[in-house]
Amino acid sequence: MRSVLLEKLRCPLTGHQLQVAAIESGVDIEKKAAVRTGILWSEQGGFWYPIINYVPIMLTFVTPLVTKFASEHASRVAALSGQPKLPNASPEQGERSVQTTFTEEWGGLEDDQLTFVYDQTELVALHRDVWIQQDDEERSSARTVLDVGCGFGKEAIVLSELYPNAQVIGADLNLAVVKAGERLVETTRVNPVVASLFHLPFSPESMDHVHCQGVLHHTWSTKAGFDAIAEKVASAGSLFVWVYAAEDRHVVKGVRGMLVRAYWSISHRIFRPVLSRAPSAVRSAAVHAISAAIHPIIKDRGRNRGRWKYANTVHGIRDAFTPMYAHEHGFNEVLEWFEAAGFSPKPQRPLKYRELFGSRLVGAGFIGRRPA
Repeated sequence: MRSVLLEKLRCPLTGHQLQVAAIESGVDIEKKAAVRTGILWSEQGGFWYPIINYVPIMLTFVTPLVTKFASEHASRVAALSGQPKLPNASPEQGERSVQTTFTEEWGGLEDDQLTFVYDQTELVALHRDVWIQQDDEERSSARTVLDVGCGFGKEAIVLSELYPNAQVIGADLNLAVVKAGERLVETTRVNPVVASLFHLPFSPESMDHVHCQGVLHHTWSTKAGFDAIAEKVASAGSLFVWVYAAEDRHVVKGVRGMLVRAYWSISHRIFRPVLSRAPSAVRSAAVHAISAAIHPIIKDRGRNRGRWKYANTVHGIRDAFTPMYAHEHGFNEVLEWFEAAGFSPKPQRPLKYRELFGSRLVGAGFIGRRPA
């Protein structure tokens, strides 16, 4: 963890500033001191949080990873002034399942060449030209960018390219972020954090841009998640959100449209409810059975022919069939969220997407500006 991140972090339960006790030090890409292993705590708030592989674990509920850390470093915790406690609040509805399934999903793909169907260059173009739609001057003025739901961190790296003067904070509930910690800290201006989007460890109105792509619909309430991240946007700052669109299933005509609607019905009503609640071994067996069946069919299709690996198929199947929640929302519904929160929203650019990738754009994506 870099010192620049410490300046931004707050206790997610109390909002108090935190101090750090380093156990093991390291360096970032700029050869500056960083904390590889350590403890964040607040005397005033009375809680402590571990730093593991450069990643602050800012969860308000206990996980086996944190329990293990507490046992291994019990003497260091006991020596902290103020005798802080480990947070032991209840997670949000379904969060343990969400954390488990997305840890499995991103831990299996890791730093692959492709994220879903995009490589690094394509991700930059997609974010810059289709979703964010800000000019160079506007992006250069941002100093702090928050990527909510950063996966294994590749999107945070993309945002660091687009916002050249910003510290980018990649936050995610999934614990694969910990595995990626050292690699991300070795990337200029990317700062990983494990946290719930409902309890982000930052002050209100502290981020120049908040980015949340394909994440909110995987929570118990997309709208409640939207409100939680919107409050982190600073005055004159921007917010980008992309969620599954209810309209997408109904705009495709003919046989293909029937197949799309059948896919959603099967994933929503059969596989997802069962697999998200199944033991991990059962879930993995089902995912690999489906992947083995369809991988030979899809691996040589489209523009990723020759690059699409079995791990990409497994990642896609996990994303489609294992999350507990996958809500769909109408365009007007999402627009209303932006307007109610005081943003001036602008939609994504479907024609530009078709020019770039040769296919139709799906989902409901909007970027909104908060008034100064």
